[in-house]
Amino acid sequence: MKKCRQPLLYTVSAVASWALDTGLFYLLRLFFGPALGGLAETVCNVGARAVSSFFNFNLNNHMVFQNKGGYGKAMLRYYCLAIPQLAASTLLLTLFVYLFSVSSAQGSTLVKIVVDGCLFVASFFIQKFWVFPQREENK
Repeated sequence: MKKCRQPLLYTVSAVASWALDTGLFYLLRLFFGPALGGLAETVCNVGARAVSSFFNFNLNNHMVFQNKGGYGKAMLRYYCLAIPQLAASTLLLTLFVYLFSVSSAQGSTLVKIVVDGCLFVASFFIQKFWVFPQREENK
């Protein structure tokens, strides 16, 4: 059971962060999308991810990986992962919105859910082994 605990907690943390990210994206896209035009997905995705990533980092740091190392070092590593992940998410989101001629906040949000879902698994392993590595005494 102990082997399942960390992936389960990571999933709970990810779902909570995903809900915050997706909800913020939807609201930002709904209210500001028309004014932002072609930049709507990019600006709304960056805004939502800025808030949800800080929330996710703190959940993972304390609850999931129970980091005993430096907070600042872990945060630097986390954002070295989060920024490229945000770039991939934004590029794929923008590409698919364009390719499928999506124009509504609901449609953009659905595309975002699919894109971000695909990035989930890789992120777990990078966080587990690089962002929050376990020291020998913690194993």
